[in-house]
Amino acid sequence: MAQLDADIHHRLRAFDLELTLAVGDETLALVGPSGAGKSTFLRAVAGLERPQRGRVALDGEAWLDTERGVDLPPERRSVGLVFQEYALFPHLTVRQNVAFGLTQGLFNPRRGEASAAVDRWLDTLEVRSLADRYPDQLSGGQRQRTALARALAAEPRALLLDEPFAALDASLRVRLRDQLRELQSRLGLPIVLITHDEADVAAFADDVVRMADGRAVADLGVPDREQNMKTSARNQLSGKVSVVASGTVNDEIELTLTAGQKIVAVVTRQSATSLGLVAGADAFALVKASSVLLATDLGGARLSARNQLRGTVTRLQPGAVNAEVLIDVGGGQTLAAIVTQESARSLGLAPGASVLALFKASSVILGVPR
Repeated sequence: MAQLDADIHHRLRAFDLELTLAVGDETLALVGPSGAGKSTFLRAVAGLERPQRGRVALDGEAWLDTERGVDLPPERRSVGLVFQEYALFPHLTVRQNVAFGLTQGLFNPRRGEASAAVDRWLDTLEVRSLADRYPDQLSGGQRQRTALARALAAEPRALLLDEPFAALDASLRVRLRDQLRELQSRLGLPIVLITHDEADVAAFADDVVRMADGRAVADLGVPDREQNMKTSARNQLSGKVSVVASGTVNDEIELTLTAGQKIVAVVTRQSATSLGLVAGADAFALVKASSVLLATDLGGARLSARNQLRGTVTRLQPGAVNAEVLIDVGGGQTLAAIVTQESARSLGLAPGASVLALFKASSVILGVPR
């Protein structure tokens, strides 16, 4: 599993940027008002801006260490980045721009040169028909898709995205999120995403850091931190392994939570063995908030979701598009879910309401305490 570590201290005109992050094979969303320092942080990680003090490393390999005088240039940091201005080369076609990251040496890619890696991302981002056009012949959304294809074609070891979906239509945005999740799963890729869209956070983020004036803060606009919603888009529920059903390839693990409710997860035999997931072992389950569905009454419905936790809504935090719901599932444990504002209204979600939280066994990641 790749691990991106970044500790950036940088003096800006309005404030000092001081942010430390550690990102594994997951997507971490940076959210907050414009001018909070989010883009500057990404530029420092990518090597486009040198901070007064800091360290950036991937899997222990230092890209930046101001104390030791280490400062690798961007092309040696094996990072894919897409910023709002796209930064396409105006004298290169779409195909040449996408192929640029795969080119070794001083020469630009040839205009008609074929590449399976380039073709794959031209197709994924739906710009194959634009392959021979130049950036000034493209719309804003087409330029954004080309920039994403260029960043992904080289299959970088880390990916930094600044509002990558902003100019895309809704259907393409959904498909692109799926493609990025597949890439992350296949390569174990740390992704840091800047977005102002709660739908991106709900659908794509594993964790969230909220920023203001160069620092990580509790949820913005909520003065009482003790009553604050969880800032993580990934839930963690602790319990003990109660059943281990072995299979040829995968094991089915049942986790009994503190209050007695149960969670089912499917893991590989190898993972179950290496983690020591035997009956009676302590373990925890990680579930994305975006993977949790809510219901108030299932009636006689039969569902494919194996996990159904009963709980009580303790807090509802509306956003611009979605609402974050915090649910008490007993034993001092809570589960966060993200639903649309319309769903929250139609279900009558409010503090004190009884709900069922539903999620698939395949969406559960198991871990063990250190």
